[in-house]
Amino acid sequence: MPAPHATIVIPCFNYGRFVGEAAASALRQRDADVDVVIVNDGSDDGESPQACQACAGDRVRVIHQENRGLPAARNAGARLARGEFVAFLDADDWIEPQFVARLAAALAAAGPDASHAYCQERLVELGTGIWAVPDWDPVLMMITNLHPVTALVKRDRFERVGGFDESMREGYEDWDLWLKFVEQGWRGVRVREPLFVWRRHSHSTMITQAVPRHEQLFRRLKDNHRDLYRRHADMLIERMNGLLRRLDANWLDEDLDAIPLRDTRRALDAAARRVQELEGAEARAADLAARLDAARRELLLMRAEYESMAAVRLHHGLHRLVGALPRPLAAASRRAMQTLKRMMLGGAPAARGATPGVPTSGPDHSAAPGAAPAPPDR
Repeated sequence: MPAPHATIVIPCFNYGRFVGEAAASALRQRDADVDVVIVNDGSDDGESPQACQACAGDRVRVIHQENRGLPAARNAGARLARGEFVAFLDADDWIEPQFVARLAAALAAAGPDASHAYCQERLVELGTGIWAVPDWDPVLMMITNLHPVTALVKRDRFERVGGFDESMREGYEDWDLWLKFVEQGWRGVRVREPLFVWRRHSHSTMITQAVPRHEQLFRRLKDNHRDLYRRHADMLIERMNGLLRRLDANWLDEDLDAIPLRDTRRALDAAARRVQELEGAEARAADLAARLDAARRELLLMRAEYESMAAVRLHHGLHRLVGALPRPLAAASRRAMQTLKRMMLGGAPAARGATPGVPTSGPDHSAAPGAAPAPPDR
């Protein structure tokens, strides 16, 4: 069986820093014959046109056009396709080496009504996890998009429906294409492997930008496929109501918010605030711990400096020497050292109740009979 031949179309607008990786992933396909068309869609960042052109080679063609939007860029690349299959890969994403071979095999086993094969999506960088896409369901496709645009499409089917709607520059153009296939009675085939990788490198993506315009874009989809939606209206109503029930979204408050989802969001917000508070306390504790460590280090340095002084070393040496003497001599030596210390400090006030001229130091007569006198403090 000959290897499947696919053309990978890579539209690029100001993503020159990524386009080389996307093209390389297409050229690394195993057990498949692949060529690449890169469409520089009027990039104006001063770098992307050159980055796209740098990818040109035996199996990579590069075309430059004025900015016409993502659907038009994909269509322009598809018009140059040579393979029996075409796939659309955004310039900041990539595909795994078995993408074409595995999806082509699924299509070969699916029968003549299959228009395309799609796979799971792995999210990286700011995205995490795997989108385990659902199985093909034409009615569910009328409710929500079931899989990414990066799929392996039979080129003759793509051309028969006219490709992407080039007026849908604000999003949902891939969903619109799948609905064209639904209208033809064709179906997609799911491959349960993450062979496509979506690199989310920004908090703002085409998906996040499309969500606030969802109602407008969905109305456009419905108008584009009015007969399809009319024919399946009863099934759509039943399916959507079932989904609402399954997602606990039938129970609404006065703002038409689903109450379980609303309460979950509130709990998540409260938990997020608590985490922020604890993180603040943790930061303050870390600051105090750092200050304590600094104070300890300073104290150790001061002690080391003190212990290195000649007078301190002499003082410790004398006490060690006195400590080695027999007890009577040691006691007399300590008294002599205390007297000398008082004289060096300018004398000491007489003890309360002492008789002038009579020494106050001497044996501790309050000690138990026969006990040795307690040595005075150093």
